[in-house]
Amino acid sequence: MTNQTLTTNKSQKEKFLNPFTQLGKNGKGMELDIRAKAIEALKDHEIPTRKWEAWKYTDLKTIANRDYQFSGESSLDQITSFQIPDLEADQLVFINGVYQDQFSSLTYNQNLVTISPISELQGEDKSIFETHLGSLINGEEDIFSALNTAYAQEGVFIRVKRGKNAVKPIHIIHISQASEQPLATQFRNLFLIEENSSVEVIESQHSVGEGVSFSNSVTEILVRKNAGVEYVKLQLESDQASQINSTVVYQEDDSRASVFTITMSGETVRNNLRMRLDGQNIESHLMGINLLSGSQHVDHHTEVHHLKPHCFSNELYKGIMSEMSTGVFNGKIHVYPDAQKTNAFQSNRNILLSDTANIYTKPQLEIYADDVKCSHGATTGRLDEEAMFYLRARGIKEYDARIMLIYAFAMEVVDNISIEPVRNFISSLIQNRF
Repeated sequence: MTNQTLTTNKSQKEKFLNPFTQLGKNGKGMELDIRAKAIEALKDHEIPTRKWEAWKYTDLKTIANRDYQFSGESSLDQITSFQIPDLEADQLVFINGVYQDQFSSLTYNQNLVTISPISELQGEDKSIFETHLGSLINGEEDIFSALNTAYAQEGVFIRVKRGKNAVKPIHIIHISQASEQPLATQFRNLFLIEENSSVEVIESQHSVGEGVSFSNSVTEILVRKNAGVEYVKLQLESDQASQINSTVVYQEDDSRASVFTITMSGETVRNNLRMRLDGQNIESHLMGINLLSGSQHVDHHTEVHHLKPHCFSNELYKGIMSEMSTGVFNGKIHVYPDAQKTNAFQSNRNILLSDTANIYTKPQLEIYADDVKCSHGATTGRLDEEAMFYLRARGIKEYDARIMLIYAFAMEVVDNISIEPVRNFISSLIQNRF
């Protein structure tokens, strides 16, 4: 009775933050200045509402009003169904936010790459992690980045050593096994790709059962000179799972970075992605695809900051919305005065498969240099009627023609992923969906 009274008297913000703060007090997180500063920052941050321009189409009331628990307990005895067929990769597995050594395997990239859950970092690796933690996201941005910086206890640190190339991809698998009470998890990733090195990382999120879950994750990626990274995010959780993901990629001279976000489900999903091109001759790719149904809601906010000259960025986000689902895309390309000879392209293309599905799109350019090639645009419509007629005229049934067009539309993004087993896996997911 006493606990109910205390909960009732708390503000929405206090109620939302309390489970996370308790976990932080009881966890084994590192005592860093950045954590203390983030805790202070939380006092000034508020939970966004739809009155905020950046959150105009995404309502967080359901997420903020739940009573969350944190549980590392799991009844899983195998994880085969969450692995990607034919993918040879180093593998880290987390269930309900806890690292699972018995399901993890780190054999391919030994002596080339440091791969470790942050809870097990020691010695030099721990020191390097602590030095770079918060260099791109420190908690000043919003309440979710501050919450993660202050209290996240787990995640992955990847460091590709100078002049080395990872011989196999790294697959991070997150599994939520929620019970009757809503489950909350926080992850903090830091990827450091040193000069003249490269790596491919896949991070997939899955659910077991129909329990409610919420994950708040932050990923910082530092790409040094002449280094390369490909990062594929697979959001494959249930319709009862919500996520807020914040990713920042920082690139130096002659580096290459590609970020793919594949969203197949989710109650409420918000993906924040910021690319900072702080050098010359940089190449950046941002690509995503939503395949939504029911009342699923996915919100992508992207920023590409061209700070220096002679750089190229290419952004392509696509959405396929059916039933009562909603997609949001808000993308901005910012070209700074020194960023002459910039080539920057942004496109958001969407297909609505029902009269009750919605898409809100806002591509933007902010250009302060005069010698650039930049373009942006958005399209929303039905399946191409001419293409449908062409296929039907050749004896293809309407249902099959519809599937073919949807598949081709989605694969324009997927085909850019360089890891063949991942491409094949996503292709099979798309075919099975429709």
